[in-house]
Amino acid sequence: MDPQVKALLEFMAASAAGAPKMTELPAAVARANTEVGFAAFNAGAPEIGSIVDRTIPGPGGEIPVKIFTPKGEGPFPLLVYIHGGGWVIMSPDTHAKLCAELAEGAGVVIVSPHYRLAPENLPPAQLDDCMATVHWAVKHAAELNADGSRFAIGGDSAGGNLAAAACLRLRDEGGPTPRLQLLLYAALLLDPDTESSKVNADAQILSRETMVWFINHYLSGGAKTSDPYIAPINGDLHGLPPARLIVGTLDPLMDDSKAYAAKLKAAGVPAALSIYEDMPHVFLQLSAMLDGGQKGVAEACGALREALA
Repeated sequence: MDPQVKALLEFMAASAAGAPKMTELPAAVARANTEVGFAAFNAGAPEIGSIVDRTIPGPGGEIPVKIFTPKGEGPFPLLVYIHGGGWVIMSPDTHAKLCAELAEGAGVVIVSPHYRLAPENLPPAQLDDCMATVHWAVKHAAELNADGSRFAIGGDSAGGNLAAAACLRLRDEGGPTPRLQLLLYAALLLDPDTESSKVNADAQILSRETMVWFINHYLSGGAKTSDPYIAPINGDLHGLPPARLIVGTLDPLMDDSKAYAAKLKAAGVPAALSIYEDMPHVFLQLSAMLDGGQKGVAEACGALREALA
């Protein structure tokens, strides 16, 4: 194993010793713990032009969003970035470092929504909020010193699921067309029985047990994985925007990216898949600790620059 990854996972295992598992906690408690725990991962974020918190209108009330603007003149291309966290935990705050790195490295304005979380809010609340954010960001791009004709949608883990589902809905509803879907270790199958989820069942950052806990919370209202807006792999993928998928070999979700990339290509959609050896789940967010994370961030920035030029 990559020595940096080995050291990080050993440190995380030691830190978690004696503490209750996330799967043993109520969702609200797990959520609060994560907000505190992930604050450390934001250390070392680059200094960018500005980071602004505001709210925008949404279908279930005001949606908090975090807006990241790079240094420079603009107008900049636009990225709607959807945070991960199993649809249950995390927020734009837990992903602030990654968003700042993408904003500065790709030269994009990022609008990141704090969509409603499960199990208190059931599908399609999460996707509805993300769709509202896309429409608002494109419509109000000029106010953000951005160019709404050059936009992408991205996300990680459950946020990658929502990003892919948003691309499906935009196509189906005749909405604006993103130039790229950036899918970082995305949950695209909602299947805990893939080969990669079995091989990495006891992974320190995302275990199979935790995957099941997330999925059960998200689907607790009766939503089905046969719905492509829930599990995008089950949709008709023709006519979707080009995709860049990034995942690591130590991630239970590796097979999700492999299967989705293959189905996109079969549907005639350009799809580039990068698999990073020995990298765990959320490794781009761990760029301060992992060289592989730095390379992943650089690749994501390059993909955005190329697509949005």
